[in-house]
Amino acid sequence: MTNIDYETPPTSGDGDALREDLTIRNKSSVGPMLWIGFYTSILNIFTLTLFRFWGRTNFRRRLWADTRIGNEPLEYTGRGLELFIGFFIAIFTLMLPFIGIIFAIQFFIGPDTIFLSVVPLLMYAFLFFILGVAIFLARRYHLSRTRFRGIRFAQTGSALGYGVATFGYLILTIITLGWYGPAARIKLSRKLWDNAYFGSEPFSFTDTDEAKAEPVYKSFAFAWVGTFAAYGLWVAWFFTSRGGNLAETTTALDLESIGKLYLSLIPLTILIAIFVSWHEAVMIRRIVKSLNVAGANFSSRMKTFDIIELAITNTLLVIFTLGFGFMASQMRVWKRIANRMELAGTIDFAKIQQTTEEAPKQGEGLADGLDIVSNF
Repeated sequence: MTNIDYETPPTSGDGDALREDLTIRNKSSVGPMLWIGFYTSILNIFTLTLFRFWGRTNFRRRLWADTRIGNEPLEYTGRGLELFIGFFIAIFTLMLPFIGIIFAIQFFIGPDTIFLSVVPLLMYAFLFFILGVAIFLARRYHLSRTRFRGIRFAQTGSALGYGVATFGYLILTIITLGWYGPAARIKLSRKLWDNAYFGSEPFSFTDTDEAKAEPVYKSFAFAWVGTFAAYGLWVAWFFTSRGGNLAETTTALDLESIGKLYLSLIPLTILIAIFVSWHEAVMIRRIVKSLNVAGANFSSRMKTFDIIELAITNTLLVIFTLGFGFMASQMRVWKRIANRMELAGTIDFAKIQQTTEEAPKQGEGLADGLDIVSNF
């Protein structure tokens, strides 16, 4: 683990430990987030999408400030220029060389060699690995730019190690047809949180009795079976709608059939969302209930209906705002998770020292280049 040096943080004035209300609440509203999404989208047109870094920063500052623990808000200190620089560093140091290697192989070795058929497999393997690296680096940046009561968060650990773990767990998840997925998600969460700090205080990811009581695999089995059953029924419907003739299913569809096909995807998607939502709520509760820091334990009251309602209403929000509402939809997810979260115990803030763990100079450029970064 990375060594961390500390310095004394600002005190409350009288030097007493700050033992106060730890209620977690977010008071964001849709209107201001729609406005940020609107002007970010408009300015992206005129700046060839480059304004997104500043728009994302404005969004985070507002969202962090609207999130309070007790009477104190979170503070986001990131800058749009950091995201901009990080993106271009990732493009020129990773993306362009990666694409260049692919073209070089095709040019110098030729398109008809056996070796070239292996290249796509190597590309996917590399992308699985780099996916984990990107997630880790983005998270390290997010925590380093987040403060509470003037105390900075920090993420230690190895980005390469997290990338290797992500790659390995993805392979196991594919081999097991998804059944290793819940275990992989828990293990990766543990790998992140066991290396996270709030000032001098480490987070801990512990398998508490409350966390282990969550029906992780029961809910996953329900989601897995339900999803395949729903898809099977949809395929059967499509087959019978084409007259039950296999040859007919491969022929070109007329406009009416195309319209029916797309309309049929709506109930299919809703049905799958219902099956998956229970598992997603369980996983959120499982992870949150495993977290503790400075003697305080987290818990969550996230429900299946929360996931279903957010999925439906956020989809409608994005559609009816022509995409401008994407940031607002992300805010609503954050707000629901925060307002369903609880922090029990007491934290002696006066004893927590400021971390001087070196923060990254640039933003989540690699994650942005891979298009996996969210606004938060």
